[in-house]
Amino acid sequence: MERKKGLLSRYSAYDRKRSTHLLLMCVPTILKTLIFAYLPMIWLVMAFQDYVPRRGLLYSPWVGWQNFEYLIKSSTASRLVGNAILLNVLFIIFGTVVSLILGLFLFEVISRKFVKFAQIIMIFPYFASWPLVDVLLSSLIGSENGMLTKWLQQTFGMTVDFYAMPEIWRGMLTFVNVWKVAGLSAVVYYAILIGVDKEIYDAASIDGAGRFRTMWNISLPFLRQMIVLNIIMSSANILRVDFNMVYYVTENKSALYPTTDVIETYMYRILRTEGDVSVTAATGMIQGVVGLVLTLLLNFFSKKVVGESLY
Repeated sequence: MERKKGLLSRYSAYDRKRSTHLLLMCVPTILKTLIFAYLPMIWLVMAFQDYVPRRGLLYSPWVGWQNFEYLIKSSTASRLVGNAILLNVLFIIFGTVVSLILGLFLFEVISRKFVKFAQIIMIFPYFASWPLVDVLLSSLIGSENGMLTKWLQQTFGMTVDFYAMPEIWRGMLTFVNVWKVAGLSAVVYYAILIGVDKEIYDAASIDGAGRFRTMWNISLPFLRQMIVLNIIMSSANILRVDFNMVYYVTENKSALYPTTDVIETYMYRILRTEGDVSVTAATGMIQGVVGLVLTLLLNFFSKKVVGESLY
């Protein structure tokens, strides 16, 4: 009995020491979250003020819900919200499908050398900056020096200005976003599948299951939790679109506003022309509240219907 108590106390001391090390590793992340996520919330007060920098938060006049009314009653509000929701829905659907297909196919590849090479190629676009993506895209479809534009003109005699065709740019932004992000998600899915017990696949093979049947009945169920997590986390930003992506890829062309203008680009123009930071603060608060509510709802329905959730 004494020996058992000694072993338990020794294991407990080991666990406490290990937990301390793990907690210390979390300290930088906790500090970053506090500094960049929680402390800035103090400035949300600006959403209810006519903020004047020289007066500061304490002495700027209060205007109540005026900033929110300005945004909601804006003539472009429906366009901004509609574009943001539609673009994010396209990003979630196509991004999830493409990354799943890549991850599943990567798992089926036998050659480890090819898998390592493919992972590098798939992750590389994620680290490309949006200005670089703009340069690559404009070199392809630019109105003056684009390779595709020149080919169309020389082959068919067509003069095409892609940057004056707003109807194609939702698809263009979706393609660029998937190209940049799907590879990283595919590698994450592949890493999850690597941890699955190989005996399960061997048993399915003995039972006569083909590769696609194995993917459907074994691989996808193991990926379900991560898929649900990614969809819920992406849906939390349903009203947020990467400003750098939209601004640089579309080159801020006014002709493309009907399909690509989102809340972030509109607020950028407001700041440049009017310098009104109070409206931008109100916008950020609306986006945050909508994201929180949507996350809670999706998490609730996911837990009830699929059986998977964030918590």
